[in-house]
Amino acid sequence: MKECLLLLLAVLVACAAARSPQRTVSYKGEQVLHCSQLSNISLSQPGLDVWAEFADGSFDVRVIPVLAEESVYEGVLTSPHCEVVIDDVEQYMHQFEKEFKKAQAMNDDEWFKAYHTYDEIYAWYSQMAEEHSNIVRFVPSIGRSTENRQQPAVHITGGSPSNETKKRFYFQCQIHAREWISGATCMYVVNYLVTSYGAVTEVTELLDEVELVLVPFTNPDGYEYTWNGDRLWRKNRRVNSGSSCRGVDQNRNYNIEWGKSGSSSNPCSDTYHGSAAESEVETQNTASYFKLNEPILGAIDWHSYSQLILRPWGFTNTDAKDEVRMRQIGDTMSELMYTVHGMRYTSQKSIGLYPTSGTASDWFYSEDANSGNLGYRAAGFTIELRDTGRYGFLLPPDQIIPTGEEMIPAVMHFMSSLAKQPLFL
Repeated sequence: MKECLLLLLAVLVACAAARSPQRTVSYKGEQVLHCSQLSNISLSQPGLDVWAEFADGSFDVRVIPVLAEESVYEGVLTSPHCEVVIDDVEQYMHQFEKEFKKAQAMNDDEWFKAYHTYDEIYAWYSQMAEEHSNIVRFVPSIGRSTENRQQPAVHITGGSPSNETKKRFYFQCQIHAREWISGATCMYVVNYLVTSYGAVTEVTELLDEVELVLVPFTNPDGYEYTWNGDRLWRKNRRVNSGSSCRGVDQNRNYNIEWGKSGSSSNPCSDTYHGSAAESEVETQNTASYFKLNEPILGAIDWHSYSQLILRPWGFTNTDAKDEVRMRQIGDTMSELMYTVHGMRYTSQKSIGLYPTSGTASDWFYSEDANSGNLGYRAAGFTIELRDTGRYGFLLPPDQIIPTGEEMIPAVMHFMSSLAKQPLFL
């Protein structure tokens, strides 16, 4: 079976007419700074693009001179609390593109040593289901995006056939377009589970008991745009009425404390929350599919970067009802990740990082998401993958495999522990 999959992957790569990113924007004059704080400067205003926030309260911010007011631009660059970590984003991008092409040339037959396009990934999941139809089911579309792209889904389970009452887990990937390691890691996890079924007792027993439902493209239009437009694009590609700025941050668009702290009403902001909760068709599609597949015991929204394991809530300091249990799960996942390659992932409440509202992982745990969940409450988590700022969103392809490897024991614990001891409303 594994030999068939290896052959499949080689065929997919050979036939996919592998693309390199064809960006149409320049990042000349842009810099990324690491700041411990910024007084009297709002990070949500145009010209400031927050790349990551860390457990100690510090953050990385990209400064875009052509969009920022001069006072903001100078305020960040001259702040004693900030230091430049990327002096020239354009040159940094050239280096990433060079490494990307090198990885493509050297690894034509190794799927997980390069990043892949929307079309290639869609085909990969489809073929995975064809080759492993005993445990994998491919759903060509759970709905279409703003620009009419399909949002597929994948179901993985063993033992008895999938049915309406089988306990499930839900993963969604690539909600922020530029976070390429998100989608790559989701594929790595799927590949491990599928190829280990029947060969690794722990995996076989788990998949015989539960079903994993995975949505590879939460934001397909944005992801495609990072390949043929702006590699650092975050949002979807919605045309916002009355504004020249496009896109909504789907991870501020879910129906949980929508429009409050940590989001913006400015369409030009990277955290623009949209015109209403679930205003975006992609958000509607994923929320509907989540509810369609209940009962769901746990859900993960995959992101990068900063190496974090985040649990509810993001909008209040009040502990979630299941704070003790979810903290135990997150802490154990962190410990298991560390055992693989010695990488530290911090486990904490989302609000401990920064206030957010309308996020997917808070929604997974919310009353709205769980009202029809057969009495269960899904444990909602966000995982921020590698790294901690050296490469940021431009994580080299040679880190795809080690990133995936350190997720495997954590994912297995997440599903097995909640399968044995689920949360209840």
